[in-house]
Amino acid sequence: MKGIRYLFAMSWTMIALGAFAVFGLSDDDKEAKASDAVEKTADECEIPAFAKAIGHEDLWLKHNDCPPREESDKTDKE
Repeated sequence: MKGIRYLFAMSWTMIALGAFAVFGLSDDDKEAKASDAVEKTADECEIPAFAKAIGHEDLWLKHNDCPPREESDKTDKE
């Protein structure tokens, strides 16, 4: 009886992992997100004070899907 329980547990585990591998790891979400990209407004892409304080302005823009700053903005601050 324990052998049958073990067999069923292993088979269901393998089925679940296989389904996850086939349906859960696709790149469709990345393509959909890229195609649905909407230009953000200036208010949404305003860099917060904490990012400025630690010098991560460009990284903050990248993680929040904002366009990068122009070179003129970087040279004005220096």
